[in-house]
Amino acid sequence: MQIQVITGDMATGKTTKLRTIEAALLGKGKDASIIHAESYAASGLLRIMEVRVHKGQRTLLVDDCTRQQIDAVLEWQSTVEEDTQYDDLIVHLVRKAS
Repeated sequence: MQIQVITGDMATGKTTKLRTIEAALLGKGKDASIIHAESYAASGLLRIMEVRVHKGQRTLLVDDCTRQQIDAVLEWQSTVEEDTQYDDLIVHLVRKAS
């Protein structure tokens, strides 16, 4: 699993970058949609990410993550690192501007 955390101040193009990745994936016929992290507690975010992985998504796009959510995703990564179903998973996390 590869995790990329995109950070920056408000209005620096973080979400635009995520939408560009989404458009590229959709252009290649791949399943992609942005998860809006503000709708979930950290545990709920992990559950929706797991659902998408089990549905076959290999790239996850998550916007407006809190520090706690990012920490939870990094911890999740360490718990599944031995599971080969996550080997080619790419996760893009956009950190919520403070």
